[in-house]
Amino acid sequence: MIHRIALIAAVLLGVSPFLSGQRLLEPRELHERVAQGLNLILLQEYARADSVFKDVTIRYPETPVGYLFRIAVLQAKALDYEEILEQYELEPLFVQAQTHIDEVLRLDSHDAWGHYFAGTLHIYDSFARVQRGDWFGGVTKALSAVSSFRNALEYDSSLTDSYAGIGTYLYWKSKRTEFLHWLPFVSDDREEGIQYLRRCALRGEYNKYVAINSLIIVFLEEGKYEEANRYADTVLGLYPRNRSFLWGKATALDRMGDPKRAADAYKRLLNEILSDSIANRYNELVCRLNLSKNLFHLGRLDEAEGHLKVVSAMNVNSFKRHLRSRAKLKIEEAQTLLQNR
Repeated sequence: MIHRIALIAAVLLGVSPFLSGQRLLEPRELHERVAQGLNLILLQEYARADSVFKDVTIRYPETPVGYLFRIAVLQAKALDYEEILEQYELEPLFVQAQTHIDEVLRLDSHDAWGHYFAGTLHIYDSFARVQRGDWFGGVTKALSAVSSFRNALEYDSSLTDSYAGIGTYLYWKSKRTEFLHWLPFVSDDREEGIQYLRRCALRGEYNKYVAINSLIIVFLEEGKYEEANRYADTVLGLYPRNRSFLWGKATALDRMGDPKRAADAYKRLLNEILSDSIANRYNELVCRLNLSKNLFHLGRLDEAEGHLKVVSAMNVNSFKRHLRSRAKLKIEEAQTLLQNR
């Protein structure tokens, strides 16, 4: 299945699928279990994915792999549902992963997988710190991740999954400092970052879809909406119900000024949000609001008004505390649109 995905993605992206790819985890059974768990994350079956990776920690107690991917499950779910992870949820997994990574690198300081695992843990730590509002700690951990990923590639150039972390950092570091690029000592590494992400999207094994998601966000930021939509389609052809990539597609079509296709994409996304077993009122709110705007452009006024009425009737206090200020602004926007109809 993984190799079929790689082939389809390569064809859709217009590049040769017959390039050397990411080195696989060993033994083969470990790789297959990880691939199974990653497939479940993309299917948004988080509890089942966690069970697979919990089993990996038992079957392969000498490796940090199971602990690292259990963190990945928690963070994927948090992003999907607009949640903020509590430190107590992550801490035991971070401790276990770090202990195993330290042991791998103690036995061989040049172990490429050891450095790749260290980079991965730093990335997860960076994400968690930024979520908690610790931006300085997040940036510091991101720098450590890039250093570890570069070490991994130095010791084994086939660990192309390392490109995802390096590429993401290079792009956003440059994006946030673009007003300083006229200075001779501040470089613009955005294009280099994009190329790293492209390589991982093509040749990566475990971070392929992380890289594709990053590319979608980058191309939305760069105003390259056709490319963002194209990358979203590479995943949606295989995982048509994935909400993250549906958001990317709908946003790209919306910004392209294509209200018909954007409305269809937002409707498809709204159906997935509403049919999910876990309610996600904030994402429902944003999706309905964006859908209504495109319906107005199409002259489907009654349909648009129906969605705006649902949004306007939402109670700000029903949202989680960290979402209330954002929800309030969106609800007020919906009410204004209704009044000006």
